[in-house]
Amino acid sequence: MVTINSDLLKDVVYNLCLKAGQELSKYPYEKILKAYKRNKSAKLARILQNAEKAKNIQRPLCQDTGTVHVFLKIGNEVSFSSNPIDAINEGVKKCYTEKFFRKSIVENEFISGKNLETNTPALINIEYVNGNFVEINILLKGAGCDNVSEIQMLLPTIQENELVDFIANKILEKGQNACPPLFVSVAMGTGAESVMTEAEKGYFKEKSDLPEIRDKIYQKVCENADKKYENFYLADLKLTAKPHHMASLPIAIAFNCHSLRIASACIKDDKIIYSDTVEIFEKITPKKEKLKEINVNDREELKNLKEGEEVLLTGKILIARDAAHKRMLEYKKQNKKMPFDLKDSVIFYAAPCSSAPKEIVGPIGPTTASRMDKFLKEFPEISATLGKGNRSKEAADFIRKNHSVYFEIEGGIATLLSSCFKKYEVIAFKDLSTEAVSLAYVEKLPAKVSISEN
Repeated sequence: MVTINSDLLKDVVYNLCLKAGQELSKYPYEKILKAYKRNKSAKLARILQNAEKAKNIQRPLCQDTGTVHVFLKIGNEVSFSSNPIDAINEGVKKCYTEKFFRKSIVENEFISGKNLETNTPALINIEYVNGNFVEINILLKGAGCDNVSEIQMLLPTIQENELVDFIANKILEKGQNACPPLFVSVAMGTGAESVMTEAEKGYFKEKSDLPEIRDKIYQKVCENADKKYENFYLADLKLTAKPHHMASLPIAIAFNCHSLRIASACIKDDKIIYSDTVEIFEKITPKKEKLKEINVNDREELKNLKEGEEVLLTGKILIARDAAHKRMLEYKKQNKKMPFDLKDSVIFYAAPCSSAPKEIVGPIGPTTASRMDKFLKEFPEISATLGKGNRSKEAADFIRKNHSVYFEIEGGIATLLSSCFKKYEVIAFKDLSTEAVSLAYVEKLPAKVSISEN
């Protein structure tokens, strides 16, 4: 029997969180680089630039440093000096606190919704195997991807073509809010309580099960994907097939953005072997874009923008998203004076990482804008909003009728976007932690006019 010091496990988890959060692994990098070489897409160039910058300055690839999913394989000849669950959570807490990662885990919304400030508990899955080793696989998963992931209970009599259509259509329908190009993992089998876990474990597999069915799904998605993603909507697809009850076929579709944040390690004989990350980034030469710079605080200038235009935004913006909007609505219903002026304001739906020393703001990027759709009519004085993904038809109609604008900001390039922020200050609702309201000044923030009256 081999005894592993739980402090060693804590340190390995700490390092894996760092690697997954800050260093793109070889698997997604090679997929994206190959696609970039094929079409020299500006979007893919920014993704690669963001990955290189994040590694160089050791800051997160994305502001949503996510929920920590830990998949643990423990050999039957292994024991620990103390509770391994506690060690894992301590490693997560140490990384997120010391390295200024965004801490996103809150107490249940119907208890207090208060940020726990540790990003724990991690979601831990344990599998016992033969041997004298411990394998640790870590996935950092943001809410934008988790919110569109889906479980369906299908009938086992479903035909192959029906199965292919179902999965492909779900990827096409749900994926736009998960920062394409997407890495998707699908699992079939087990039961409702475990099929999503099997899907997420699939990201660490080298090969898919049922490769012919996998290829048909992949091709159908690629053939029908929105061309704005330059024929690279789906970066890769993994498929896992497991046993199941004869009367049901559970299906789980797990989404991940282009920054697939995974890292692995194996502890054996007091040696630690870590998975590879990208050591040297290939030089890329992105196309130079000539974009119009606009004053985001000039409402008349905003009114003249046309849908589809790509621009650079300069000016003062407020940073506020879910929890802040909920608090703003409470103020309005109670006729309390708002602690900041909303008239002709521009709101960026975001929640950045904590700022490291000498940083103006930590890595910052857009959150899914549709989550704020229900608040739009409550605050018609807002002149523009910034976020990612599609908005509902009702929200889009209101934006146009209100002579306001919705700008789409590219997701998953938070380290690059943070360089556009020249000033940043928390101004209200500090108790909401990373979701507090902030005032910022941006210069040349790249954006696309997604919804306007023109």
